[in-house]
Amino acid sequence: MADKPRLVVDTNIIVSGLITTDTPPARILDAVQKKKIVLLVSDEVVVEYLRVLQYPHIRKYKKISDEMVSQLTAFFVEESERIEILSHIQKSKDPDDDKFLSLAVEGKADFLVTGDKGDLLSLKAIYEIPIITAREAIKRLKV
Repeated sequence: MADKPRLVVDTNIIVSGLITTDTPPARILDAVQKKKIVLLVSDEVVVEYLRVLQYPHIRKYKKISDEMVSQLTAFFVEESERIEILSHIQKSKDPDDDKFLSLAVEGKADFLVTGDKGDLLSLKAIYEIPIITAREAIKRLKV
């Protein structure tokens, strides 16, 4: 592992971390914000993050305001490491999740963190990059 762990974080972890406190997803987002972890993003992943944060059932949470979404957008653009995706991996049961696999491989991630039990977690790894839960990431990264 490099100086700072390099993570790809699935959308479900981003959303969970924003609407809950003192949970593994929230601790991961805190570690990203404090620059203890490098968040890897691609244009396609950022578009998904922002699209999902606009869903009415997500926006009903008071914490997710227009201001927060603006701050997150700036963070994803300025503070994350943007990776250009040159190869498209097609290994997930849900083709919509393949962008996270491609990002993990292209970005040389240490982990792909997700709560997606049915699709991504069932793969266990992609080209030797572990696919793990937020709880497992917290244990391994000691954050």
